[in-house]
Amino acid sequence: MKRMLILGGTGETGSWFARYFKDKGYDVAVWGPSGKVDVAERLGVRFAHDLMAEAKSSDIVLVSVTIEKTVEVIRQVAPLMRPGSLIMDVTSIKSEPVQAMKSYAPVGVEALGTHPMFGPTMPSMRGQTIILTPVEEKTGRWLAEISSLFQSDGANVEVLDAQEHDRIMAVVQALTHFAYIGIGATLKALQFDVSNSRRFMSPVYEIMIDFVGRILDQNPELYASIQKNPQAAAVRQTFLSQCMRLCEKADSNDLEGFKQMMREAAEHYGETHKALQRSDRVINARIGEREGRGLDL
Repeated sequence: MKRMLILGGTGETGSWFARYFKDKGYDVAVWGPSGKVDVAERLGVRFAHDLMAEAKSSDIVLVSVTIEKTVEVIRQVAPLMRPGSLIMDVTSIKSEPVQAMKSYAPVGVEALGTHPMFGPTMPSMRGQTIILTPVEEKTGRWLAEISSLFQSDGANVEVLDAQEHDRIMAVVQALTHFAYIGIGATLKALQFDVSNSRRFMSPVYEIMIDFVGRILDQNPELYASIQKNPQAAAVRQTFLSQCMRLCEKADSNDLEGFKQMMREAAEHYGETHKALQRSDRVINARIGEREGRGLDL
């Protein structure tokens, strides 16, 4: 039986992977800085009272601590690992963790950056995307084994290098979260009554508002840390500058300029009609849900 140590295993994401690998037959031990032995008991896994001994004896060490602590935890634990084992992380930023694993993992210890593109509320990997980031000079049999394991459970596995990962995630995660949280902050600043306004929303706007609420319902610490992506600052500034351009055109009644910006954005986006069709299916599903509950449209 393979042994696995999950650092941060008493947190939400770490607990998700503890359950996952336990179900796969791994002998799982979890560790968390707050020493929540009760969480381990609830998960049906061991709590790593002797962290160093567990690191030395584990086949896999999975790092699931906050982004701010990830590099330091890798620095402390990776040198203890034995040849043939694997260290992997599940943070949403890859450049620094990948470099740390490459620097601190001993000869013979493999390393793999991992980014599950789903949260711990998901019941399984099926239909979800997981990004794997191989570590130069630290990649061997474990990459294929982990990839095959995730794919066997219905996950879409993508392989990216660390720099490309962070470049894409600066938009896919950091920008979209920033925009949604910005809308939420605007609603608060306006003292806009979201609950009351639902009576006047069409399904498309209600879906958008629900996505704002979905992000706001998550752990602020995680979402703030995602903004630490080294490439996110430039993306945020570009977003704000384009918002200001649109604002200036609207404020000055330059409707032609506003329309031109929208046309140019649509041309760059490409296949907007397919996006319209896909979103129509979501909207129609929401309408069907309302009708099924006998609610007024």
